[in-house]
Amino acid sequence: MADWSLLTNHGRLLLAIENEPGLRVREMAERLHLSERGIALILRDLREAGYVESRREGRRVFYSVVPTKPLRREPLRHQTVGHLLRLLTEAETSDPAPNVAAQT
Repeated sequence: MADWSLLTNHGRLLLAIENEPGLRVREMAERLHLSERGIALILRDLREAGYVESRREGRRVFYSVVPTKPLRREPLRHQTVGHLLRLLTEAETSDPAPNVAAQT
């Protein structure tokens, strides 16, 4: 079975930045199992689209999600990135669903 996710790498990176705002590019790459170059390209996309802001403090760059940015595609443009990330974060921290296969 192929290894895939319902979230794109862009979405996964937004979630990682939201959950751990002090991550360095190398740490982002390790957590998402992507190359540093891949992370840099995704960060560029997200910054250019206004979903992520960056600020430099000394030699470090800190990234933050812009929670008020609307989602890109219809029919969800009325929802914001912040709303989506809250839902995903709540899902990660809530009790897992019971194992249906174990009940049969």
